[in-house]
Amino acid sequence: MKARRLGLEWSREMLATRAGVSPWTLKHFELTGQIALETLVKLAVVLDEVRGLEGLFAAKPGMPASLAELERLHPRVRKRGRTLA
Repeated sequence: MKARRLGLEWSREMLATRAGVSPWTLKHFELTGQIALETLVKLAVVLDEVRGLEGLFAAKPGMPASLAELERLHPRVRKRGRTLA
């Protein structure tokens, strides 16, 4: 995102204002890579990079296709006599 921002010759403040996030949040993201999903989406929309997010949620070979399948692969284990819901 930083490279895209610099390619557009936008300051952090300009991108932050356009996306509706704080400049500090943007700086923190550029330095650490940590960001809330909602904020990431806002930045991607403003930078016209939404298609880049599609790969985050794409199905991968060998991965469970549903939560039920995941639960079958990793069944809950009873602890201290409590019943499972």
